[in-house]
Amino acid sequence: MNDVWDMLSEPFSPEELQWRVEALSKDKRKALVAPYVSHKAVLDRLDEVVGVQGWQDSYEVLQAPAQPALYAVKCRLTIMDICKEDVGEGDSLKAAFAEALVRAAVKFGVGRFLVGLEQQWVDYDPASGKFGPPNLAGVADGYSKPTLEAQPQQGPVSPPTASEAKPEPQELIDRLIERLKHAGLGKQAALIVMKYGGYGKHPEETRKLYGELRALLKGQAS
Repeated sequence: MNDVWDMLSEPFSPEELQWRVEALSKDKRKALVAPYVSHKAVLDRLDEVVGVQGWQDSYEVLQAPAQPALYAVKCRLTIMDICKEDVGEGDSLKAAFAEALVRAAVKFGVGRFLVGLEQQWVDYDPASGKFGPPNLAGVADGYSKPTLEAQPQQGPVSPPTASEAKPEPQELIDRLIERLKHAGLGKQAALIVMKYGGYGKHPEETRKLYGELRALLKGQAS
């Protein structure tokens, strides 16, 4: 179970982060921006770590009579039979639903590394509403540090029998390989697995294998 929580908490790459304007300077030439993880990135992380059947979400629309244009939604997110809840707000139901899921996922560690990051002042164009690129130095530090642990194995890995249970890291890798197959990247994934002789001969190789497979999937999605 610790591997699952570690994988959920793994920092996102800077390329996966989005930025929103929190405030403008008096002359509206500077914007204070903060990074956040998108709803889609959270969905991808959940599917990647526990699989599409490993989590579920339910929602409740809350009343907001003082601000009828502001929707509030409560999300109950269940991962591995553990439930956590949080509330999201937005100017539409879709936005409120998305924020509620993201906030509930933070309680499982997804994107929590962003809490400690400082906001940044960047150049802002009031005519277009666009702002200059934030400084990514220090953002998502540790992204390349996998958290998988695995039992050492010698030689190629054979499929387990019905009575054998795979170690959790191997199951995570299998789910990732299935997603790559559905994306038409099965051959590329197989080449990477062959390079490591299966799941890898020791934990460090297992971590590197997972990292390369994940990079292959992210490259296809970008």
